[in-house]
Amino acid sequence: MSSLPPFSADDALASLLADALRHGRPVDDSAFDALLSQTARAKSGGFWSAVEVAQTASRWLSEANATRVLDVGAGVGKWCAVASLTSGHRVWGLEQRGPLVFEARKLAQRLGAEVVMLEGTLESVNASRFDGLYFFNPFAEHIADKYDLYDETITPSLDTYLRDARTVEGWLRAAKLGTAMVTYNGLGGRIPTSWACQKKARLAGHVLRLWVKTREETDREAFVEVQDLLITASMLARLSKEFPQSPLEDLLVSRLVADWQP
Repeated sequence: MSSLPPFSADDALASLLADALRHGRPVDDSAFDALLSQTARAKSGGFWSAVEVAQTASRWLSEANATRVLDVGAGVGKWCAVASLTSGHRVWGLEQRGPLVFEARKLAQRLGAEVVMLEGTLESVNASRFDGLYFFNPFAEHIADKYDLYDETITPSLDTYLRDARTVEGWLRAAKLGTAMVTYNGLGGRIPTSWACQKKARLAGHVLRLWVKTREETDREAFVEVQDLLITASMLARLSKEFPQSPLEDLLVSRLVADWQP
């Protein structure tokens, strides 16, 4: 007669955390991150959404009637697992690093979260399958200093940054009315003005916004998130010409608006 595998301390912790998340109770990030690998745990604060952020974003998406949600740049699946347990729905995550996809799948299994991890880039996804999207500044590594990279599998490239931001803008322009999106610490690209910002909160040091597509496309105008502010791309273009040495240059505004005039 075979014996059952031993019930580890990590299994006990995962069970407690999953129960708390299913019932909407607060969960400390250090407790949750104890389930992650050593590297993922050490870099969690800069790369993975805090539990409170994931819980809030998941609730907002549910209130906006989103039931098929995709986290772009899901990493080790922390947001996906928390969102699935909070909402009671299956959640999808997109991640291009194979080892992180593997870890995300193990995390979801340990927590009993219904998460589907997709390994690939933006081009591998049919965005029309989803009525909810989550973005935690997903393109930032493409323009980061080498010391701010998660690992050496990403080579910083402004062209890649712009390509990915344009791809997501295309998703947003093609999305059906009523599609919902949450951005945290900015999308990093243009958001068409056919999307309305319906909620905003500052959590864990960054701004969380709920967006809903409320009208059909009528022009090429768009919003750009600049820290706490929303500003149109056309206004940014004017500002970057009037104040060429301003801090706006640090946000690569000159390239963003030059390539994407409305």
